Amino acid sequence: MSEEKHIVDEPPPSYDSLYGRIKKAKVESDSNVGFARTVATLLFTSVGCTICLILILAVPVANIVIGALYLDKCPIQRYIPIYMIVSGAVGIVYNVFGILKKMAKRSEDEDTEERPGTFTSVCSCVFGCFLFAWFIAGNVWIYSIYDEWSSDPASGIKYCHPTCYLFAFWTTTLVYILMGASIFFGCCSACIAACLGCCKD
Repeated sequence: MSEEKHIVDEPPPSYDSLYGRIKKAKVESDSNVGFARTVATLLFTSVGCTICLILILAVPVANIVIGALYLDKCPIQRYIPIYMIVSGAVGIVYNVFGILKKMAKRSEDEDTEERPGTFTSVCSCVFGCFLFAWFIAGNVWIYSIYDEWSSDPASGIKYCHPTCYLFAFWTTTLVYILMGASIFFGCCSACIAACLGCCKD
């Protein structure tokens, strides 16, 4: 009897899963448009964040591996493999640092609003500034030899190994593609939200 009473007195389980959050959104939404917007946000943040997490850790690791494998095989611009290794290593540290920072923030009690420490803020700023400056330097090294990297090594002309150069080129170009896509989808989202707001009024 005491066991049954103990089970009855227990609080209901927490539905902090994706399904639970969708059910909660359905209850709290005042319209179908608001519900659809909330569900889309939930799906994007859960699935999208997982995919982004895999990508942001996979690309720096690949940078380190390819940069190390072809360290001496890009004589036309010897800084390209070094750029890949350094950007990969610093990128992993920066991303892991950011993930740990977010996890620590989530684990804090919601009632306590502690400001991030000075050391954490300074480290994040230093990493960010270094990655930005290193990215600009990488752009100069990679794009400056775009017309010359594929020369025949047998002819004695300096060249760069295709795997090394093309990987560095496309990972760098991908940053610009993703930036453009983010700006485009951000503008589209803002326009759609503005139109929905006008229609609702």
